[in-house]
Amino acid sequence: MEIMRLEAVDLEETLTLRDELMMAYSLTSFDAAGKAVAVSYGSWGIVEAKTGQVFPEKDFQFIQIPLPRNGKIVATLALVEVDDYAQAQKTLATIRKYHDFIKVPAALAELADVALTPLKYLSLGLTAAGVGFQLADRLDADDILGQNSAELGYRKAVENPLWKVPLTFKDSHLKSSFHYELSYELRSQTVQVKRRTRPKS
Repeated sequence: MEIMRLEAVDLEETLTLRDELMMAYSLTSFDAAGKAVAVSYGSWGIVEAKTGQVFPEKDFQFIQIPLPRNGKIVATLALVEVDDYAQAQKTLATIRKYHDFIKVPAALAELADVALTPLKYLSLGLTAAGVGFQLADRLDADDILGQNSAELGYRKAVENPLWKVPLTFKDSHLKSSFHYELSYELRSQTVQVKRRTRPKS
């Protein structure tokens, strides 16, 4: 999973004309039976954004995870406008401890079989790591500029190794409004094994 671009078209903060942003994103893999197997995390921020500012691909951390045969991967992200700087730093510090993928225990794998919100997906692996972490509890609903989950199945990944996901996060709160354009890519890699040829007799 690679974040390709984030553009601040319009900011929520009308007084300072700057938004302080952070982003958390993850990949969750599921086996052929639909049970969660592992989670990998990425994060970005805290960064100050101005109207019209564009953040390119090189600013974001690349994450990857094995895709089980006949399984699927769910990509999830949340873009947040930071109000409590200290709390946001703690949240990012927790996420960054688990950049490598975490195996999901059987009990949590069963829970992941039901429909989850993007924030629940982001919390799943950290709970699996024993952190007891609920991202939704740490973020006020008004702070979340946008959240999204996208699913990529094994067959689709084999047929099309590059999947582009464009997102628009746009809304208004009282006298302020915001508009962010974001895009990311999911890339799959397959390894081809050549058959051994028998030596000629």
